[in-house]
Amino acid sequence: MTEQGKIKWGLIGASNIAKQWLAGSINKHPACDVVSVYSRDEKRASDYARELKLQSYHTSLESLLADPDVNAVYISTTNDKHREEAIAAAEAGKHILCEKPLTLSAADAEAMVEAARKAGVVLATNHHLRNMATHRAIKDIIKSGELGEITSARIGFTVDLPGDLARWRLNDPSTGAGVVLDLTVHDVDLLRYYFDADPVAVTAMGLTSGRAPHGIKDNVMSIWEFPGRLLVVCQDTFLVPFGGTAVEIHGTKGSVHGADVLWQKPQGRITVRTQAGTRDVPVDHVVPYDKTIDDFVDAVRGRGKPSADGIDGLKSLRFALAATQAMDTGRTVRF
Repeated sequence: MTEQGKIKWGLIGASNIAKQWLAGSINKHPACDVVSVYSRDEKRASDYARELKLQSYHTSLESLLADPDVNAVYISTTNDKHREEAIAAAEAGKHILCEKPLTLSAADAEAMVEAARKAGVVLATNHHLRNMATHRAIKDIIKSGELGEITSARIGFTVDLPGDLARWRLNDPSTGAGVVLDLTVHDVDLLRYYFDADPVAVTAMGLTSGRAPHGIKDNVMSIWEFPGRLLVVCQDTFLVPFGGTAVEIHGTKGSVHGADVLWQKPQGRITVRTQAGTRDVPVDHVVPYDKTIDDFVDAVRGRGKPSADGIDGLKSLRFALAATQAMDTGRTVRF
C-alpha cells in the first residue's frame, strides 16, 4: 500500500524531462523509487531502462498499468496522449503526476479530474514554477504588503527552444504545438499562484516565424486582467536566444524584479525597489521538482495536497485556451 510502503513509479513516456529532471527528484525522495518505463518503441524503452537502471520496461500502456510493482505514474508523453493515459492510470488505481498542459481541451481535462476523483487517486499537474525558490520569494514579498497595492506585472518567457525540445512543439498541431500550451500555460499558473486569484479577461496577438510550419504560433503577446484592476503583460516566444527570462511585479509602494527566473534550472536573482532604495533578496536555490515530489507524496499519504493539483491544471489550460481564442478572433475574452 502506498499509504505505508514505498511509492514505486512508472514513467509513461521515455522523455528527456523524465530522464534529466523528474527521475532524479523521484529517486531522491526516501519514499519513492522509479522502477519502470513505458514507450511504444522497444529499443528506446530498453535503452532508457538500462540507462536509468530500472527493473523493467513496457511497450504497451496496459502492461505498465497492470504491473503490481507500479503504484504511481509520471506522464510526459505529447499532450494529445495525456487524457487517455491518465484516465487509464486512474482506473488502474495509480496515482498520477501529469505534465502540463493536462491535455488539449477543457472537457478532456475535466474528464481526467473526474476519473481521478472517482478512483480515489491523486492527480497532480507538473507546474514546477510554483516550486522555484525565486517565485516563492516573490510571492512572499507580494503578500507582505511591502509593494503596496499591486497594479501591474510583466512576464518575459523569452527563450530559444532547444533542438531536442523543438520537434513536435514547432511541427505538429495535433499535439498542441506552439508557445501558448508550452509557455503561456505556465505564465497563467504562476500568476494564479502569485495573486491567489483567477484572471477575469485576456487579449492576445500571435505570429508565426519561418521556423514554425502549419501556422503554429511561436511568438505570442497576451494581456491579462486580474481582479482589482490589475493588468499583466506576458511575452512568450521561442525566438529569443539571448533575452533571458524575467518577472516584474509593480505596486504603489515598490516593485520586485526577478531575472532568469523561468525555465527549469534552480537559478535567478530577485531585486526589490522601494522609496528606501534597492536591495537584493537572498535565495536558497533548490531543484523545483524535489518539492513537487515532496508534496505529491504528502498528498498520497493523505496529509496534504499536490503543489498543483488537477483543478489547477484544468484552470491553467482553460485560460491558455482562452488566450488562443482571443488571438484567433482578435477579441478580448472575458471569464
